[in-house]
Amino acid sequence: MHNPLALLSPELLVALQKHGFTIFVRQSYPRGRDHFDTDIKEIFLITHYDDLKAAEEHMAHIAADHRKHLYQISIPEDREKLMIAAAQPDGYKVYVALLKDKKWKGAAKLQPKLKTYLQQNTSWKVKDGAIAADLYLHYGELMLKLVNPSGEITLPLSDIEKH
Repeated sequence: MHNPLALLSPELLVALQKHGFTIFVRQSYPRGRDHFDTDIKEIFLITHYDDLKAAEEHMAHIAADHRKHLYQISIPEDREKLMIAAAQPDGYKVYVALLKDKKWKGAAKLQPKLKTYLQQNTSWKVKDGAIAADLYLHYGELMLKLVNPSGEITLPLSDIEKH
């Protein structure tokens, strides 16, 4: 599975706080697993919010995730736990809901799978390179927004990776 997200660091956590992000949602993140990492026990994704209501909606969306947790910087214990997570303790990987690169470059590699998916699931007439794909996160899930002259589709990245 493609994982374009950055690892959380103490410096990044401080920068997020300086930009007004004081609420954080933790969830399981299996996409972050690398088969070479044999000593990793758990992999998490931390999503930052400046609004408690939005964070609570995220928590409701991932209700089945037994590793979910809501952190608030205003609570000293939560701040301390987030700093520990940002330090990437042994046995853990903690990603942040930010792309490693400002501009996602994975669309070119996905073109054959995108073409197959669209041929099987839509009436789009697809020519090579005619699909614009933007990647974004929605409640911790990587989503694709596909655009071509025929229209626009939004779907989980995992749906394309299966093809």
